[in-house]
Amino acid sequence: MPSPQMTDNLPSHRGSLIGTLLVRLVVPLWLLAGASVKLYTLNPKLLPEPVLLVVRDSARLFGIENLNWWLGTSLRTMIAVEIMLALIMISAPRLARFAASFILTIFLAVLVATMAMDAQRDGISAIWNGSCGCFGSVSPPPLGMFAIDAILLLGVIFFRPIREANPPGRFLSVLAAVAIGFGLAFSMPAAKITLIPIAPTETTPDPAPQTMDGWGTMPTTLESFYVADFESWVGTPLASHPLARLISRPLPDWIDTDRFHVIFYRGDCEHCHTLLEDFFFGSLDTKAIAVAIPDIDPANAMPMPCEECSLHTLPEGPQYVIATPVLLTVERGTVLAVCENSEDQALVVATLAAPLPPADES
Repeated sequence: MPSPQMTDNLPSHRGSLIGTLLVRLVVPLWLLAGASVKLYTLNPKLLPEPVLLVVRDSARLFGIENLNWWLGTSLRTMIAVEIMLALIMISAPRLARFAASFILTIFLAVLVATMAMDAQRDGISAIWNGSCGCFGSVSPPPLGMFAIDAILLLGVIFFRPIREANPPGRFLSVLAAVAIGFGLAFSMPAAKITLIPIAPTETTPDPAPQTMDGWGTMPTTLESFYVADFESWVGTPLASHPLARLISRPLPDWIDTDRFHVIFYRGDCEHCHTLLEDFFFGSLDTKAIAVAIPDIDPANAMPMPCEECSLHTLPEGPQYVIATPVLLTVERGTVLAVCENSEDQALVVATLAAPLPPADES
């Protein structure tokens, strides 16, 4: 039986330089790189879809109506936690391995959920052809990011870092990491976008205030991003939602009186094109407003199938954290039904045929 002194000298107990470099340098730098991109852009579209769904569902759970504020706060909190854990790995040797294992496991779980959702919606090829969004426009596909994070996690598990004594003031270093992480994440100012009104010409309608109740004039100061929980719009005035008030003017004079459908779409979105072609091609029995979201690749834009739709757009500049297409049925200014899954044909048909609530029928 080996003595305690001999056991302490075994490599498995001493740890390795590779393990130390992984948890004290490689993983923290990897974490800081992703957090820096998110902090610089403050773009919620960089968050994976499962995370966005959790944020939306948590807003419903806590009764938070300002989804823009909640998403912005959630994004900053995630950035703060990533910076905090990276600094803890660097400054607290005894906590470094646990922090690295924890955050990499979270990343892998999110990536698995992301790949499952992408494959279900767009086919299995989406997991290696798309983008995980973790590093903006240069992000690898979800499968590539999964491979990188998995290799790092396996390295952290199988290569034990060299055991180091805790430096003096370990508790203070953790507090400092928390303060720096949250301080940086919440001190970065959010961008504001100002629209310059277009002067009317002989061919441009006068952008004078409209007379419809609740719509008012087109906003000129915009948020850096917009998100919407469309399900919560049911039973509320369309004009009461900040995203809806961004629809380009002039608005149809029947928007507060008639029955109509609203389709939020992207010109390069195949699902949007299919919805419009299947249900809004040719002569329309009910009026329709097609609202284009401008953050598209023009090279992949497809022709508009709906010739009778009233065509509108949202302003360029903000990020629109919205999965398209989104179909709404509106009557007398109130949203009656919403469909966010255009592949569910029964749901599309039910949304198009949504009746007025009994108290409103005349």
